[in-house]
Amino acid sequence: MAQQAVSAETRVESTGPACPDDAVRVVADRLAGRLEEIARQMVDRYREEIVDYRLARPDFLYADVYGVSLDALGKTIDDLQSGQRATSPADFEGTRRGAARRVHQGMSLESFLHAARLWGRVLWETVLSCTNQDVAAEREAALTIAGHLLEHMDMLSTAAAQGYLDELQTVWSDREVVRRDLLDALIAGEGGSERVRRLARSLHLRLCDRYVVVIVRGEDCPAEENTEQPVAMRLALRRIVEATRARLKPATGSLLVGVRHGEVVALYPFGSPADLDSVRQACCALARDLGGQDASVGMSGAHDGLAKLAVSYAEAREAVDIAVGTGIRDRVIAFDEVLIDSIVRSSRHADRILEDTIGPLLRYDAEKHSELVPTLRAYVDAGFNLTRSAELLRVHPNTVVYRLRRIRELSGRDPQVPDDLLLLYLGLKLTRLKAAD
Repeated sequence: MAQQAVSAETRVESTGPACPDDAVRVVADRLAGRLEEIARQMVDRYREEIVDYRLARPDFLYADVYGVSLDALGKTIDDLQSGQRATSPADFEGTRRGAARRVHQGMSLESFLHAARLWGRVLWETVLSCTNQDVAAEREAALTIAGHLLEHMDMLSTAAAQGYLDELQTVWSDREVVRRDLLDALIAGEGGSERVRRLARSLHLRLCDRYVVVIVRGEDCPAEENTEQPVAMRLALRRIVEATRARLKPATGSLLVGVRHGEVVALYPFGSPADLDSVRQACCALARDLGGQDASVGMSGAHDGLAKLAVSYAEAREAVDIAVGTGIRDRVIAFDEVLIDSIVRSSRHADRILEDTIGPLLRYDAEKHSELVPTLRAYVDAGFNLTRSAELLRVHPNTVVYRLRRIRELSGRDPQVPDDLLLLYLGLKLTRLKAAD
């Protein structure tokens, strides 16, 4: 097939060009004669494989999209013919400008980057068709061109992402400033002020009396989104924002989503306590969606009145802190379920509780290679049932009885006395939280 695509006029003799660079130029010259044809093939592939392009108008595809593809293609072929190499994404200014236009044309960044990958695939397929496989120098030249193409693909994608995100930042900057001001004011307890009402009206948001605060913290997110941050970090934060807006669909009022201190903060309105189950289900779905991005999701309790938003925000931050610290990624952590954890870790007596309860057991387990702490944890998890505890530990019930006795002797706290058991339980909580910290 490759031999048929190479015309008799352009096919070199079987001895091939004198050096590899000559062979690269020979193949590049053949590509240069087909620039417009290759660019049109690229656009055709975009339409076939990408939904956003399939739905686009033909005049847009075969004018703007075609022009961006042709510009990048011309740059690549020029470099191959001259023996030069692109040194940075700035060499693909046409691609960067094209990506910026896609923001206003409703094209997603994912679709544009998909098109960039197809651009490289089509070009490589054409390189193979323009290479005489009977000539060793040309086969080697194809591999050299592949290296150039990979470098160009990397810079092309970076230029596209930078252009798109920079334009998105410019378009949304004023609106995001207003959104952040409103978010800060609400969290500060200024919900009844005229300033808050004015900010909400400018964003066409209808404020409600009841909100659950949801906070999403990504592992690779920047402290704040700005144009100086690496593209990958800005893109990770933007994806979390988009996922949050897509998943959290309130039945009443308007969702308010913003970025604050590198976290995505959402004020999720609800009408009545009966709506809270739907709120939690939506947050659970969001946590699952973000499971592959190492993001943790914290959710506040439900409080009435805008004045309580400061409390809700503090609860959501505490919940996400605990979720991050304990490595929980694929489910939402509600403040109500970590209330005891929060009380214990904020107590000034936390170190004393840990030392007086679990500390001696941890040292004994380390020295004797025993399992007193796991036994205590199993005893709690089994609802203080000896038989069930033994099943969880895969030991005889008498072994559990013996270990509980040793726990009492070492800690001075009897697991069968409610007050002592409560302190031991708090010690277990602190062990987990301290390990996370």
